[in-house]
Amino acid sequence: MKEKLIFVFPGQGSQHVGMCKDIYDNFQPVRETFQNISDVANKDIANLCFNGTTEDLKKPVNSSLCIFTHSVAVGHLIEQEFKKPLYEIAYALSGYSLGQYPALYFADSIPLEETVKGLASNAFYVSNTNRAGGMACVMGLFKNQLEEILEKAKTFGFVAISNYNLKNQFVVSGETEALCKVVELSKQYGAKLAKMLDAAIPVHCELMRNSENKLIEKLKKVNIKPPKTNWFSSTTGNVMGSADDVKATLAHQMTKGVRWLDVMEKFPAYNIKYAYELGPGTSLTSLIKRADVGCTASHTDNVKFVQKMLTELENMIVKTR
Repeated sequence: MKEKLIFVFPGQGSQHVGMCKDIYDNFQPVRETFQNISDVANKDIANLCFNGTTEDLKKPVNSSLCIFTHSVAVGHLIEQEFKKPLYEIAYALSGYSLGQYPALYFADSIPLEETVKGLASNAFYVSNTNRAGGMACVMGLFKNQLEEILEKAKTFGFVAISNYNLKNQFVVSGETEALCKVVELSKQYGAKLAKMLDAAIPVHCELMRNSENKLIEKLKKVNIKPPKTNWFSSTTGNVMGSADDVKATLAHQMTKGVRWLDVMEKFPAYNIKYAYELGPGTSLTSLIKRADVGCTASHTDNVKFVQKMLTELENMIVKTR
């Protein structure tokens, strides 16, 4: 099993009102995790996840913490069920954007309290950036076509690819006028979908340089250890193993694009055949399936699929004994 399994963790955008409620109601370890993280963050996370408004959950300080808690709660449930740490159950761990925080926590690279503080710092610096702009999604065009469009749009302001999701699916970040031009030109090029996203902050691009510099100073004070299993950085798309790699990734994801396609395309080389998405939503599960990298993927967005995952993991572990 260890040569074949990866746990992946979603990033911002996967949150939704009521997230993790049925899982919380059915598993005591999940309730304990919610309480523990609420104590660390000094915030009632269960109430925010279950009863908060969509607008509440869109705020970076809330969404990052709620997604993290859902992810960690399911991860802790797995650890208690099989009496071993997640890094011993899985061959690899990876997170999409801020999903790298729970991935690194479960790799025993960053303690829980420091991870929660790191998420809070990230959210604060992102929310308080002085660079206006936004993000847009483009589907149905290939990278070379999109890069051609970006060159034309740059006369209207800064714009760059910020998320590499699939060979024909990207997110672009930048200044508003330039993004509007990208959407317009993408439609002319025949994109299946090109639209502005409901995001007022141009993350994962050079416009976040000041925020990155502040986070770098903050991370210098954090005691970070090398991950105890294979950790795919979604900032570089590679397996990285040192404490310096971890610090660099957490800081540079402010200004660098999310290389999720690069991560998935390495699965065959590492013989990764099974992926479980720990956290809200099904976005990474969908991307892994559509990437056609020979990997079966499943999510943990509700209790039915959590129970399915636990059964499948039990069968995998039994076969390796």
